[in-house]
Amino acid sequence: MPRPPTNGDWVQTLAVRARFGARGLIDGLLRHVGSRTTPTGIWRLPGFVFGTHEKPPVGVRMGYRHITRRSWWSSEPNATYSTWVETARAVYGEHLADYPVQYEFAFSSGYNAQPNSTVYGRGAGIFVHVFGPAYTAGCVSVSRSDMILLFRALDPAKRPACAVGTTRRGKRSCIFAY
Repeated sequence: MPRPPTNGDWVQTLAVRARFGARGLIDGLLRHVGSRTTPTGIWRLPGFVFGTHEKPPVGVRMGYRHITRRSWWSSEPNATYSTWVETARAVYGEHLADYPVQYEFAFSSGYNAQPNSTVYGRGAGIFVHVFGPAYTAGCVSVSRSDMILLFRALDPAKRPACAVGTTRRGKRSCIFAY
């Protein structure tokens, strides 16, 4: 997890092993829904983390949302696109309660989601979450213990962001291009 010091250079403060989309990384501006790719870029986080527990782990400073049977991440082509929705009706999108292992602890990467700009068709619900059984459909997944470390490291007062990319300069997936 990098943090920008006063001179603007990123400094690594935490490193964890992660899995990406089944088809690898792609420039976030080129990604489209259903591609099974993880977008690269840097995005502001939406200001909350979420999970299946009633309360977050001790030491979490971000706002926390508890997943219920009414919790969805919308892919609806309207004002709710790529946002958390609580409703009793089925929503076109991801029913968060259907993934109790992966979403035990999770947060939106901010890709194509508020407070960043959204473009319908680039994909909704690119999360950082706990490892599932295999590669993801586009999310970033990490171990359960690393997810708890990430939860505790996120400080809303420092305006956290998610940065996804490689360090190989000259590649479209290079984090230094953003």
